[in-house]
Amino acid sequence: MKAVLFVGGWEGHAPMDFADWYRDLLQENGFEVVIHDTLEPLEYPEEMADVDLITPIWSSARSGHKEEFGNMTKPQEDGLLKLIGDGCGLAGWHGHMGDAFRDRPTYHFLIGGQFVAHPPGWPDNLQPKEDYIDYDVTICQPDHPLVKGIRSFRITSEQYYMLTDPSNNVLATTTFSGDHLWWIEGTVIPVTWTRRWDKGRVFYCSIGHELDDLKVPEVTEMIRRGAIWAARKT
Repeated sequence: MKAVLFVGGWEGHAPMDFADWYRDLLQENGFEVVIHDTLEPLEYPEEMADVDLITPIWSSARSGHKEEFGNMTKPQEDGLLKLIGDGCGLAGWHGHMGDAFRDRPTYHFLIGGQFVAHPPGWPDNLQPKEDYIDYDVTICQPDHPLVKGIRSFRITSEQYYMLTDPSNNVLATTTFSGDHLWWIEGTVIPVTWTRRWDKGRVFYCSIGHELDDLKVPEVTEMIRRGAIWAARKT
């Protein structure tokens, strides 16, 4: 199997560190991994016809940061949509996939969601780690192959509040307290889901602000299984 990682964006989120970890995980599971630091190959989907899995590790900067970071052009978005529609898989996590390419709504239709906030980091003016909280991740389909044997768990990180597509197949959720925004108390938000895009499979997990988050055993296993599931089936 062949996987392509698109790694870039704002360096403050250290996307290459995540790419190194993920590359090793994929290689251990039989993938040949190619890393691009530009989205330009997406403009030529016919040249990527042998790719079985795509992962964007593309970091957007917060609104308070002035650093420039790359975005996705319409030809690149069209190329990605064609690749996934033709059967290539798409898998990823956190803001590297769920908060990338903010000005491309069709991209977020493809992945099934869009990050909007992580209370208490709202308004978005806090320093790093001030917006980390302890929160529970609940496995809601314990018999599903992608999460079978993985128990619900607690993690300390950003708790992602997301707008999500109701057609997603949700595997894990988190429930928000009213400690920071009283009006969202009890709101249940998907954490991990799968979906289809024509012939392609899509996997997403909202955990992963820091590399240590991905190294939590339950998270590692969900991402490992999700990537293998999403990859093109020959």
